Amino acid sequence: MSNIAILGGSFDPPHNGHLSIVKAALEEDSLDKVILMPAKVSPFKIGRKMASEKDRINMLKAACAPYENVEISTIEMDSTEVSYTYKTLTEFQKNHPHDRLWFILGSDSLLSLEDWYKGRELLSAFSFVLAPRPGYDLYETDEKIRIFMDRYHTEFKILHNQLFDVSSTEIKTRLKEGKSIRELVPEGVEQYIYEHGLYQ
Repeated sequence: MSNIAILGGSFDPPHNGHLSIVKAALEEDSLDKVILMPAKVSPFKIGRKMASEKDRINMLKAACAPYENVEISTIEMDSTEVSYTYKTLTEFQKNHPHDRLWFILGSDSLLSLEDWYKGRELLSAFSFVLAPRPGYDLYETDEKIRIFMDRYHTEFKILHNQLFDVSSTEIKTRLKEGKSIRELVPEGVEQYIYEHGLYQ
């Protein structure tokens, strides 16, 4: 049995905040593999223009090239439906029946997790890795984890990832304004963005 951690998101573009989570997950928690799962249509971002699936996949490949035990899954991109975590993880588990899945989420997502699509079933069926985000009260997130563990017997791990106060929106804004993004994204991602004229 392998312990597989899954990090989902739009990755539009992938940035150093994502990469810090991947590095911490591989170094800290004895996880065998991290799978990056870009969404086709996030339920929280319907109507927003995104980079193409091909470009997002290529940027992820560039970001993770230096790391072993990192893979990219297109299970959500290949779906014709809106991406919901419960449905995706259930399908993924069917294809990996002997592996244990850990879903990585940030502090903001943790606080609203119970309200997600089939949130209660999600908490009962899967395990989670919390990647803290800057600006969130540690007491509040710790208390929420305690509640979920008591209520759903959910297992949690907490990462000690380097905190980056960066967002994809900020990166796109800086690009449109002609400002540098060098400190916000991996070098390979920066190069790909400029070579393909993305977000400008």
